[in-house]
Amino acid sequence: MTRRASVTRVAATVAATAVGAVSAVAGLPGVAAAHSGTTHAGTPHWLLVVLFAVGTLATAGVAAAYRRRYVTGTRAAVGALLASATAAFGLIGVVELQVVADTAPEPTAIYPPLSLAVAAVMAVGSLVVARKRYPERPRYAALGVLLAAWVVYPVAMPNGGVYNPAGHALVLAVVAAVVYVLRQDAWAVVQSLRADRGPKLAAFAGSAVFVSFFAVSTGTLTFNPDSGVGAPTEPLVMVLPVADPLVAWPAVEFVFPSVPVGGFVSVGTLLLFGLLGGLVALNVGTMAQQYQAGRQADSSTSALGMVATTGATACCCCAPAFYGLLSVFFGAAATPAYWAFLNPASPLGGVFFSASVLLLLGSILRATGGGRSAASVDAGPL
Repeated sequence: MTRRASVTRVAATVAATAVGAVSAVAGLPGVAAAHSGTTHAGTPHWLLVVLFAVGTLATAGVAAAYRRRYVTGTRAAVGALLASATAAFGLIGVVELQVVADTAPEPTAIYPPLSLAVAAVMAVGSLVVARKRYPERPRYAALGVLLAAWVVYPVAMPNGGVYNPAGHALVLAVVAAVVYVLRQDAWAVVQSLRADRGPKLAAFAGSAVFVSFFAVSTGTLTFNPDSGVGAPTEPLVMVLPVADPLVAWPAVEFVFPSVPVGGFVSVGTLLLFGLLGGLVALNVGTMAQQYQAGRQADSSTSALGMVATTGATACCCCAPAFYGLLSVFFGAAATPAYWAFLNPASPLGGVFFSASVLLLLGSILRATGGGRSAASVDAGPL
């Protein structure tokens, strides 16, 4: 296979998985721009859902046609990119134009005990699974316990622990734990991606797409800033603390009404984007590397890696996008789902974040053989 054909094949692979990355952008809760009603600027919200569905199905169809050699790599890449762009446009519209109520629903007293129960199950489950399947890899149990602490932190600490240094330490510990697991069990694939131009470019492209749409879905970046009484009418840039993720971080907030664009950048969001964007990059890069090597047809590891990656990215679409889809059909009656993700005392946001991290990390380990249990392979050193 020539280098040009190889790069074309990688491009087709990235395009075919773009919708998975775009779906992943809505994986975590955040304050997204919202409006009342089921239309905006004359555009029905259901039309945006149709665009997302058509783009997703079209991308899947192009990928299937390419795998069966019905279309060339160049045509598959172009077709999948166009289909992915259609799906992305629809998804951004759904998330940006959600229908929400001005105030949170009253029955929120169940959130704290529910968070405690969910965190306890996660912690105990992590210890049990790690003890049975990975007895010589306590780092897996440690990561599970840290993610459980992430879920329960807002209700376990006084005043939500917004300004408690323990929250900053927890965020840093989760990032460090993920990096440590990758360093111990999947560092070979990281090194190989650094030396392989095609998959490396695919990884960067996939990560860039993910971070861009993730920023929009969580409200970190919006092209529909608030307007009306009290809203800024001139460009505004200020420094202030933003409690996302978990605790308050120094942040730069900006609004440019004439563009229109607004958002913020904080130390915490950079850590969060770096963590999830890095995991997505490794997933996409691994898939592209396996396709480039021509092993997708006869390698069970490659197939498992592709399935796991697809499941990981698809799982993340269930938070703001899930609510956005509900709001299309049920209007403001669906707002309890929005506030369930938005309220820090609710476990849903932490659970979806934990699931995203575990699935994305697990897919990398499975695809590279680094996550096999002690029953099938001797565990490596801690």
